[in-house]
Amino acid sequence: MEVAKILENKPKGYIYGLMGNINLTTNNNNYSIITDYKFNGTVEEYLNSPKAASSLKMVLLDENVMPKNARDLSIGELKKVSLAKALIDGKDYLVLDYFDKSFNHKEIDYFIRLIKRMTSDYHKTVILFTNDITILWNNIEELLIVDEYFVINTIPKEKYFEFIDKLNEPEIVRFTKLMKELGLYIENYKDTQDLLKAIYRLKEQE
Repeated sequence: MEVAKILENKPKGYIYGLMGNINLTTNNNNYSIITDYKFNGTVEEYLNSPKAASSLKMVLLDENVMPKNARDLSIGELKKVSLAKALIDGKDYLVLDYFDKSFNHKEIDYFIRLIKRMTSDYHKTVILFTNDITILWNNIEELLIVDEYFVINTIPKEKYFEFIDKLNEPEIVRFTKLMKELGLYIENYKDTQDLLKAIYRLKEQE
């Protein structure tokens, strides 16, 4: 099932989170799907718009990147340029496939604010895929659980914590969220060993 079918009859101007086995393709021309982060030629050629400079500024880049070739950009820069292209295209639906990877916390917070502005001020619908549970629980308005390309459950915002309880949210996830609330930014780690290593690194930097 293509992503457009999954969101049929859903309200516009939402931020959705999708979990499961989903086909990120669509024949609907009103979707910008940012998943590959690859393009050929220079940034200026790729954006090909008088709005290029202002769009780059919105994604935390400046005009100095315009003459650069795609092969000379980092994955973070490629993602930002891809988002700038989506902003220029102005489609009603924007799909971000693990967009938050390779960004630091300040950048992620900025892009979340930008996404929220797109939905509230410009009535765009944004669909997020991420492994960061904090981003999902704190920012999306509805979570769609998909299995074998069919929506098997829809979790509204007010039911998130009930859903988390049923999943038996790992202690490490609760801990990293608590640290963020206290202003201590650490990455989401897959197990306690990785987390302990990160804590030791923070101690060494003091």
